Amino acid sequence: MKKIAYYTALGTMAAFLVCLASCKSTKKADKGAAAAKGNLEVSASELTDNKVEENSEEADSSSENKDSSKKNDKQKTSKDAEKTESENQSEAEKNGNATGGNFTGWIKPTRRSISEKYGKIQIKIKSSIGAYSLAVLNEKEKAVSVLSTANEFASNAFYLKNSRKVYNLVTDTNVRSSARRTTSGAAIMYNIPDVAEMTVDFSCFASDKENKDADIDMVKVTATVKNIGTRNDEFSIKAVLDTVLGEASEYHFYTFEGVPVRNEVLYRTLQNQKWFVSKNSNAAMQLFFTGEEATTPELVALANYSTLEKNTWEPDMLSYRAFDTVLSYNNSGVCAIWKPIKLAPSETGKIVFYLAFAADGRTPAGEKFVYSKEYEQQKVEEKDTEEKNDGVEIISANPAIETLTEKSGYGPQIINESGVVPPETPTVDFYIRNMSKEHLTPEYIQSLLDRIAALEEDSPSLNRQELLQLNTELDAILTYLRQ
Repeated sequence: MKKIAYYTALGTMAAFLVCLASCKSTKKADKGAAAAKGNLEVSASELTDNKVEENSEEADSSSENKDSSKKNDKQKTSKDAEKTESENQSEAEKNGNATGGNFTGWIKPTRRSISEKYGKIQIKIKSSIGAYSLAVLNEKEKAVSVLSTANEFASNAFYLKNSRKVYNLVTDTNVRSSARRTTSGAAIMYNIPDVAEMTVDFSCFASDKENKDADIDMVKVTATVKNIGTRNDEFSIKAVLDTVLGEASEYHFYTFEGVPVRNEVLYRTLQNQKWFVSKNSNAAMQLFFTGEEATTPELVALANYSTLEKNTWEPDMLSYRAFDTVLSYNNSGVCAIWKPIKLAPSETGKIVFYLAFAADGRTPAGEKFVYSKEYEQQKVEEKDTEEKNDGVEIISANPAIETLTEKSGYGPQIINESGVVPPETPTVDFYIRNMSKEHLTPEYIQSLLDRIAALEEDSPSLNRQELLQLNTELDAILTYLRQ
């Protein structure tokens, strides 16, 4: 009974306290309402408490509204920015590098294929693998390929070698590639994670700098490599071009002197070779590895493409083999390898070479730009010679010497009293003056042999004096080597 009484009293007390709290809250609310109507005075403390509670609730509500507003504004700004960027990118891809579309010269990289025409040059790039091809436009604006377009252009590739590995930047799966248009051409970007970044820029321009209306007929190729590793390293660049013009001609390549390159050849020095030409009746391409800003390679090889695509860094060539192998017939290519570049982390280095083009049987005129100083000097010397000889009559002191005629074809002939032409005696020094190591190389000797063969084949315009000079020079070199 005592426990029942105790719990009853406890419950009664709890109910009383609840009713008291409820009455107090109701009374406070009534006071606040009455005070608002002016019917009741409220103490300062009670008013302050009410204001603090109300201001706190308003502040919380205002803060939530502001946060919500800021969040909405941020989302709206982000969406607008994405929309603007998307519209700009779409417009950039649409306009390419047209005037008013892109003033910086650079456009966001793309994985799509690129095909652009600049003057007489067409550039095609497979962005997904970083392969490219080049063509020249003829008078009918039809593109004539100068580099292979087979197998997604993959045979035209750049290679990068560091202290650990050789990377084929087109076929290596570790290499990421993209491309972009520029104001004067296009560029391919290669990325080897934690190793290097390499950009190959194709910049098109006119070889005739003095003529503003001249067609764009040249490409400056600039390959820039950046060390993105954490250590100093050496990087070497190799370029392999799968040429196609010479495969439809009698010879695959010609030297700058017009001498045909009959067999595969590897040049360790280009001191005696200013450029090479690949051509046929439809188009021609000049390759410049020296002159102007060009970076002279460590070696240049003209060979069958199957010889150049092997895994070895330097092509494994047989001396003066024909441009045919058991696995590949009549398939020529060019390989250039540059000296290693030592780079610290984030440091860059580059190499440069030039290509010049012509179509419809014309001859490329890239030397006017690449060797502009020598070209201008030659024109000045020719002009001075013409001015000196202008109006001057040359009279022979020996009436027995005949003048050069088409009938004789071999230059002056000396006839003695009996009417017999005496045997010709060489008038060229047997020994070469200032003979250097370059004159003793197999490449130089082969160039002499090719030049002699070309002169002998072209009998109607045979230059007997030049032929004599070349044979004498060859004899001197062979004599020196025997000793």
